[in-house]
Amino acid sequence: MERKIHAAAVVAMLILAAGAASAIETITFPNRIGQVSFPHKKHQDALGQCRGCHETGPGKIDGFDKVLAHGKGCKGCHEAMKRGPVLCKGCHGGG
Repeated sequence: MERKIHAAAVVAMLILAAGAASAIETITFPNRIGQVSFPHKKHQDALGQCRGCHETGPGKIDGFDKVLAHGKGCKGCHEAMKRGPVLCKGCHGGG
């Protein structure tokens, strides 16, 4: 029993390490007022986990759009943590 628990812990650590190692560096969102270059790996390293944004696990965020980014997503998180840009020009290259 103890060996199974230890093996499961090792597998979990390997999965977490692989996820961090394979994180996408930057994601670019083109739009009409200036593209947004989202430093994905920097956010992952700072937050230490994925579930804050990826509620259902790794991969594309379901329903991610302008409303989510300007609401509880990007801007909402920046306001709550009192870190990161909250004005247009802070994220949009041409804003």
